[in-house]
Amino acid sequence: MSDPTHRAAVTSESRALVVGSAGFLVLGVVAFLLVWREPVPLSGRGSAGDIAALGTAVLGAGAAVAGCVQRGKSWSLPARGGSRIRNGIDIAGLSLAHACIFLLGWLALFSIFQRAFIGAVLYPLAAAILVGTTGAISAYTAYLSALSMTAYRLSALLAGFLVTGVLTSMLTAENPQWWQENLSALGTSSDVSGVAFNFTLIVAGVVVTTLAGYATATLAATAKTASARHQVRVLEGGIVLIGVFLAGVGLFPVDERFGIHTLVASGMVVVFASLIVRIRALVPSISGTFAALGWVFLAVIVVAAVLWFPVGYYNLTAVELIASSLVFAWLIVLIRNLAAVDADQFGADLQARRLSQPTGAAARPAPTATDETSAEP
Repeated sequence: MSDPTHRAAVTSESRALVVGSAGFLVLGVVAFLLVWREPVPLSGRGSAGDIAALGTAVLGAGAAVAGCVQRGKSWSLPARGGSRIRNGIDIAGLSLAHACIFLLGWLALFSIFQRAFIGAVLYPLAAAILVGTTGAISAYTAYLSALSMTAYRLSALLAGFLVTGVLTSMLTAENPQWWQENLSALGTSSDVSGVAFNFTLIVAGVVVTTLAGYATATLAATAKTASARHQVRVLEGGIVLIGVFLAGVGLFPVDERFGIHTLVASGMVVVFASLIVRIRALVPSISGTFAALGWVFLAVIVVAAVLWFPVGYYNLTAVELIASSLVFAWLIVLIRNLAAVDADQFGADLQARRLSQPTGAAARPAPTATDETSAEP
């Protein structure tokens, strides 16, 4: 008899191919109609790159939603009892993250192509095929990504999204000397650079709040005492606060709301430091190595701040880059360590069930790798 898990995997791939094919047709036709008879450049205003970036952002978001819907009930987070509002926010965050990655990623890639093929243009049919291909790749990838989303994959998505967004903002900045002021100066302009920077931070903040649910779902479900449940809530609340403060940095540009911008940026670092100090108390089963790493990160940030003021070794931008990089690196590693704790807990529960089976009872088939993945938060 065929394995139902295998059938489910084959069905998912088949559906992803259908979604990708639809993406190719839709975006290819749109590109052909927009280009019509005039050749277009690879990058720049009105280019094939612009059509591909905007089109894949829409298709990627839609494919991500379709993947989430296909997951059905498994999408609900145990820690929140399957709250529709919370699940809706999580799906929106994932969709926006995929959309922004495709938008910024294809813009950057077509810009590189234009520099490699200086003066090259695309005629309507060639542009339609190339842009349609980007639609197929994006829709196929987004659908499968959302369908099999786990804490591990979500942390990787966040990292890729942040790097893509911030680098795009740096590369498109009108002021080449922005780094002489501070990192937040990237968000002060009204051009592509400023929009990319601020929107990246806002969407990343939503994704971080989604990560909070994924990271603590199993911990909340297995907490047996009021004290343990309180610890999980504190940990989840801390991660959510980091996400809220991160979104606030993008919502309140430094040139328009200096006080609020500084407050939320400082609050993010404070919450980060408090989680480092309390992580072993909040999650006793987490590794000592990870706890020590947090203290090292915190010490590096303090030293970097001292080297800026009062020593004056380098400017504020360097301090912000160091601090933001370490905060998000720690957060991503935290998610992975919590997922590892969940995996160990799942393995221990499985072993306990096996040992509790009476002698001579029919052996239960061992779960597959796909089953373990679906058991992750």
